[in-house]
Amino acid sequence: MKKFLRNAVIAVSISLAIIVIMQFFQGDLSNFFKIPKYVFITTFLGYVLMYFIGGLYTKIFLKFLGYEVRFLSAFENYFFGNFFSYITPLYIGGQPFQVYHLSKLGVKSEDATNMVMTRLFETFFVTLVLDIWIFSYAFKNLDFSNLGKGLIIVGFVSQVGLVILILTFMFFPKLFKIAMVPVFKLFKFDLNKLENWLSNLKKSVNNVWKKDFYIILIDTAFWFLMVCLHVVPYYLIFRHFSHFNISFFRLVGVLSLLNSIAYYAPTPGAAGGIEGVYQISLSGIIRPSVISSAIFLWRLFSYYIPICFGLLFIWRVKDWQ
Repeated sequence: MKKFLRNAVIAVSISLAIIVIMQFFQGDLSNFFKIPKYVFITTFLGYVLMYFIGGLYTKIFLKFLGYEVRFLSAFENYFFGNFFSYITPLYIGGQPFQVYHLSKLGVKSEDATNMVMTRLFETFFVTLVLDIWIFSYAFKNLDFSNLGKGLIIVGFVSQVGLVILILTFMFFPKLFKIAMVPVFKLFKFDLNKLENWLSNLKKSVNNVWKKDFYIILIDTAFWFLMVCLHVVPYYLIFRHFSHFNISFFRLVGVLSLLNSIAYYAPTPGAAGGIEGVYQISLSGIIRPSVISSAIFLWRLFSYYIPICFGLLFIWRVKDWQ
């Protein structure tokens, strides 16, 4: 519990510190207190809908794998998966937790891994499609430095690599086995168990991707909807406080492209990276004070409040052990 609390405090502190520093150099948060109530309400409802969709998808996917899981358990899996991502460096804590939690619900680890990796693939796939679509527009219209352009390209290439890596792991597990053999020999682990597990994983993947591929398409559409909901507070604030002439879907693409580098910040939940990248990159089209207000509102509902609820209900984790 102390470790969770420490990481949460670090994550929130870094995020808030970056926002404060940006205000010192580029603006203030005065616009935040002028945000209309409908923006707060819309943002709140959007995030409630996102968590509902996340829990619903988990329940539906597991049902296709032959497991009956309560919606509350599916919701907890999605919520705490996000929570552990927020308090671990590079957003890496959520997926292992989800696999662990599902195993406690009686789901085989290979099936749990299939679900988590499929969701991860959908995430990167949607992001890549948006990035490719908006790439030319963003480079022409946003005030990127040469360093910023280089980082975006590196982030984009990294995402392509991750998509290939995920697909290789899921559909060609023998290649993964070859890479893991030295590690298993070094620590004297049982290679037969690895072979059996990878074989079962491939069967689980084939069962969904070949027999019930439409569920992948449906969830990819859900994920795109969730990406759009993340952008709603930015769009509403930008339209309210400035003469903003970028369409909603273009803004979705721009923020998706910026995320390709923001999430590589080696801090809990990539705190600081997102705030800094958004503030610097968007300053060419929106006043810094407006950007700061949008970032703070977005972080409030997507990050600070979920972390507080996660700490409040962290006792649930002990019940699963």
